[in-house]
Amino acid sequence: MANMKAKIQTGGRVKGKSKAQQEIQAKSVTVGNFDLTLGDLTDVTVNGNPDGGMLQRNGSSGKYEVVTSLENQNLNIIGGTY
Repeated sequence: MANMKAKIQTGGRVKGKSKAQQEIQAKSVTVGNFDLTLGDLTDVTVNGNPDGGMLQRNGSSGKYEVVTSLENQNLNIIGGTY
């Protein structure tokens, strides 16, 4: 592994030095604190967020929708031994 030094400042700028010319990969990146919900995702339709709701993909719209009952001929629920 190359000998690397990096310095991250609170201002958001990243400075780094590397003796070898190799690609630098970040293992993790955090960019601020965000208050996100499922409804903020572009492929999720929340529809009131009912109690006991589950996400189910709608093949026609290509979106995930919150449903309270699973009625789809393509759905197979395979359980185990309990």
